[in-house]
Amino acid sequence: QDHFRSSFFVSGSVQRRALARAHSSLESMTTRCAVRPDGVAVVTLDHAPVNSLATSLVESLKANFAKLTADPAVKAIVVTGAGGFFCGGAEISEFAKLIGPGPGAYKERHASQPFHDVMDVIDASPKTVVAAINGLALGGGLEVALACHYRVMSPKASVGFPEVQLGLLPGGEGTQR
Repeated sequence: QDHFRSSFFVSGSVQRRALARAHSSLESMTTRCAVRPDGVAVVTLDHAPVNSLATSLVESLKANFAKLTADPAVKAIVVTGAGGFFCGGAEISEFAKLIGPGPGAYKERHASQPFHDVMDVIDASPKTVVAAINGLALGGGLEVALACHYRVMSPKASVGFPEVQLGLLPGGEGTQR
């Protein structure tokens, strides 16, 4: 917990260097889609090691959902994670980018609005959406699963909101689903 808290108080130059290093790896955070012959689309959250929800992954998830819901060949959508991990939640390295602009930066649109938008897209999908929870689903990862219409879990899977141990509420409307 102390390491987590101290990361918010790192000097600006250290934050900028860390964000620059993280930015190149964050661009590769994405989702993979495959449509099976039976019309079931499988969307895989794919960013090792924990399939965290970086901005690029959230944007990819939203774009892929738009394509899949518009495709008449797709009958249902399954969301799962790569590498035996469903989703580890928010991309911690992006937190500094969110708090950097200061409190006035989000008067018109909340910093977590893109995540809320993709949760609403999943929830409102006219096609059945199933979360195939194949490993840990933590924080925002559990919120992704809760946005799906149904959830199935492997015996090794577990879910939780670890942020509450830090006094933080789930930020993606997970407590309202």
